[in-house]
Amino acid sequence: MNHQKTYNFGIIGAGMIARQHLEHMRNTGRTEATWIAARNPENLEWVRSSFGIKNKTHDYREMLADPLVDAILVTTPPHLHREMFLDAVRAGKHVLLEKPMAILQEDLEEMLRVKEQFPGTIAMECSGRHARLSPKFRRVKEIVDSGMLGEIYRIHHQSIARQGRPGIEFHPAAKWFLDRSRAGGGPMFDWGVYDLSFHLGVLGDRPGLERIESVMRMSGLDEVDPGTDVYDVEEHFVVNMKLTGNISYSWERGAHANVAVPNETRIFGTRGGLKLAYCTWDDSRMTLYDLDPEGKARERIEEVDMSAHIHDGYALMEHFIRVLDGEEEPVISLELAKKHMDMILKFTKFADKSL
Repeated sequence: MNHQKTYNFGIIGAGMIARQHLEHMRNTGRTEATWIAARNPENLEWVRSSFGIKNKTHDYREMLADPLVDAILVTTPPHLHREMFLDAVRAGKHVLLEKPMAILQEDLEEMLRVKEQFPGTIAMECSGRHARLSPKFRRVKEIVDSGMLGEIYRIHHQSIARQGRPGIEFHPAAKWFLDRSRAGGGPMFDWGVYDLSFHLGVLGDRPGLERIESVMRMSGLDEVDPGTDVYDVEEHFVVNMKLTGNISYSWERGAHANVAVPNETRIFGTRGGLKLAYCTWDDSRMTLYDLDPEGKARERIEEVDMSAHIHDGYALMEHFIRVLDGEEEPVISLELAKKHMDMILKFTKFADKSL
């Protein structure tokens, strides 16, 4: 096994997320972007010249025909993922796929079914980026696995912004974020995959969805001009559900609401509890609740050492390289990404029926 191998990548998409990936790829010293494909001629040429990419094309299938390309990075809006992923896998390329995996149930099923026909091809989805590659995730999972908290019976998560909507206040050029047919939904799809990745991951990916108790979905919470005729994604949602293992999960996110709530996860166990903000840019301190030797309630602050964590995107690219090297398994496999999207699509269907 040659751990010094340089992997040749073809990039599909030339938007903001593609540029971020390219920065991190360059910093690893183990990858080279040899192709860039995009529809927009100006974006395509700017990215090609800025990152010194030799080949460019408006048709990503041209790069798939290059036998020197080892892996494909798909950075396009979610509604395009299915076709690009299937073409790449059938061309024998490894795939790093931006989240969410896909936005239609039939696409998820087909992508997984086709991938199973190519067992030697590696596919990884990106929702481990802000969730599973952080020292915070590893420490929380260690605490849960140790039994220190007892049996976990409830998770409560809230993160609500004011006017932080993709496609409006954040990255306003990307209007596809506001179109449900292209994005799937608002924060439930954009950030939901990260939340489920973290919360279910610290529980060892054991719990599944037992039942949905309620879903609230709101939009139109101010009079901003979105700059597009199509704006049909939610701005704020709440899901209350029961997971297998008798775990209650209350989950709330908002890209815009009229109250701001900091990102916070609370994990309740039969012997103790934990409160933290799981993103790497949030406070590195978390609060551990347990009992002292005399049985009295106490709380302790634990500082998670983040000093070795450079950047979530860099950690993702380094991890994918180790997966290609055969040293690690993907933190978010296609099967796991589908499990999370299955849940999100059920929440969406439940909310649609409630209208």
